[in-house]
Amino acid sequence: NFKLLDELESAEKGKYGDVKKYGQDCLMVTLGLDGQDASFTFWNASIIPHQGGYIGDRIYQLTIECGNGYPDDPPKFRFVQEVRVDCVDGQGHVNFNKMKNYKWNRDSYLFEALLEIRKELKPDHVAKAC
Repeated sequence: NFKLLDELESAEKGKYGDVKKYGQDCLMVTLGLDGQDASFTFWNASIIPHQGGYIGDRIYQLTIECGNGYPDDPPKFRFVQEVRVDCVDGQGHVNFNKMKNYKWNRDSYLFEALLEIRKELKPDHVAKAC
């Protein structure tokens, strides 16, 4: 999948660190391939939530699985740690349909989805629950 190859290259070469393009949030999100997965199916990510509030100094880890239907079918994002966010179920799976300002589409990128997930963690009531 050339789109996932582009995503990996952008992550490895630091293209996602462009604050002018992505804002300061890009400095708080990482993305990488899980091991040497030649199929580009399994990914790992981390999100540092907004600091200075209730969340403190936590770092959340996520696993990502891009199935055969990617990019038409959204990838499966799952939090490793427990979080209490409206768009995340009890097993840590992210439901893009429950996100306030984001919907997955075939032109979406994993990194951009992570940035939007980070925004879902920002409200005080969410930070207190996490």
